[in-house]
Amino acid sequence: MTKLGTAFGLALVLSASLFAQTAGTARKAAPPAGAADGASVDSILAALYESVSHGPDAEANWDRLRSITLPVGMFIPPKKPSEDIFTVLDVDAFQERVRKGAEAMKAKGEPSAGFVEREVSRHTDCFGNVCQIFSTYEGRRAASDEKPFVRGINSIQLVKDGRRWWIASVVWDTERADNPIPAEYLKSSVPAEYLKKK
Repeated sequence: MTKLGTAFGLALVLSASLFAQTAGTARKAAPPAGAADGASVDSILAALYESVSHGPDAEANWDRLRSITLPVGMFIPPKKPSEDIFTVLDVDAFQERVRKGAEAMKAKGEPSAGFVEREVSRHTDCFGNVCQIFSTYEGRRAASDEKPFVRGINSIQLVKDGRRWWIASVVWDTERADNPIPAEYLKSSVPAEYLKKK
């Protein structure tokens, strides 16, 4: 099984587990998305990166993120060494996690920081109404920063309901000295018209 297949299989298992745990529980319905955001793989990925990016005195566009994510969609950040298992978040929990991080920085007297995430490369596998994407990203505090302070890969699972695309899950890991991004995931395959917007 390929690395992509393994990652996709893991995401599906986690999705099924989360769905089973939340079955029968009232869920917040995703707000309607603009027609453009869910129209294609390119547009929903652009919306994902644009929604999480924000200036130093602003927040991510959480409503837009909700509008492109399934109500049971998952966001799974890298596991911390102190944690026994992965943290699985819906959009609300993801928002709370980011807010707590910003509050902790403020409590330490650190200045508010922006976050601009940009896709720099993409590897896409699709079959029917399902897509698995390895999206290499760079994160900066401001769009004008020469170098990113973080790089990594977002493993994004998309599903199509016959009318539009939705984000089912996003699992990511960051680049580290012992975890460099493979060269194959640094070859740009992001549409040129999208790169021009950045």
